[in-house]
Amino acid sequence: MNAMQEASSRNIVPISRFVNDDVVKSLLDKADQFSSASPFPHLVFDGLFSEDLLAEVHEEFDHLGKQGWREIENQHQLTLRSNPNSKFGPATQTYFDILSSAWFVNFMGELSGIRGLVFDPLMKGGGMHESRSGGKFGLHLDFSKHPVTKLDNRLVVITYLNKDWNEEYGGLLELWDVAQNKCAERILPTFGRTIVFAHTDVSLHGHPGGLNPPPGITRRSVAAYYYSNGRDDHGASASFDSYFAPQTAPSFLKVAVRSIVPPILYSMAGMMKKRLRRTPL
Repeated sequence: MNAMQEASSRNIVPISRFVNDDVVKSLLDKADQFSSASPFPHLVFDGLFSEDLLAEVHEEFDHLGKQGWREIENQHQLTLRSNPNSKFGPATQTYFDILSSAWFVNFMGELSGIRGLVFDPLMKGGGMHESRSGGKFGLHLDFSKHPVTKLDNRLVVITYLNKDWNEEYGGLLELWDVAQNKCAERILPTFGRTIVFAHTDVSLHGHPGGLNPPPGITRRSVAAYYYSNGRDDHGASASFDSYFAPQTAPSFLKVAVRSIVPPILYSMAGMMKKRLRRTPL
C-alpha cells in the first residue's frame, strides 16, 4: 500500500508523508542562494515531494478527460494546459493542497524573502501542463498582475514528472540573461525536480525548441503561482501581460523594455539620450 492509498484508507492526508522535511530544512539554509542566483532569483532542487505522490499525479494526466484540457497553438506555443475549473484527481489535488497550505506558503516566503505571499486558487497560468512531440513554449516574461485580483505576480513553483528524461528529447527549461542576451542555465525536466523562481521584468524563460521524445512520451509538469499585494523590489517596472521574445531580435532587452515601458516614457528617454549626446563636455 503506497502513501496515497494509506492516506485514503484512513480518510486523512498526512502531509508529512508527501514532503521531505530534510529537503525543506536544507533549502531554508540556501535562502541566500535564491536571491543571489543568476540570471534572476531561483532555486532548482530534487526530492522535495514523495515519489509515490508524483507518480500518481503523472498517471492522473491520462484521466483528466478531454474537457479538462485546452490546447494552445500559435507561433510561440504548442502545448496543453488544464482548464482553470478542471477537477483534479486525488493525488494532483493533494499536491496543490500542499502548495496552498499556510506552512508551505510561509516556507516559500522564507525561501524567497518575499513577504505577504498569497497562493492563487484560481490557477491563472498554473495547473497541469503537458507538451507532446513538436511542442514548445517560447522564451517569455510572465504576466505581471493577476487578471482578476490585480495582485502582483511574484513567484512560481514548477515540479516535473518525467522519468528517465533524456536531454536529446529537448524540453529543457531555459533561463535567459537579458543583459547578455544569452541562455544562462538549462534545466532538465526530470522526475521529482522542482524549480522556484521569482517573476520580474527580466525573468525570461521557456523551452523554445521543439520536443522530440520517443512515441508515447510527453513532457509533464504541475505549476502554481504566488502573489503579493504590491511589491517593494522594483522587480516589475510596469503592468504587462505575458510577453514573448521576438525570434529574430538583436537584443531582447531593448525590445522587451520598449514593450513594457509606457510609450511616452520611452520617447522621453530617447530624447534625453540624444540631447546628452549633443551636449559638449
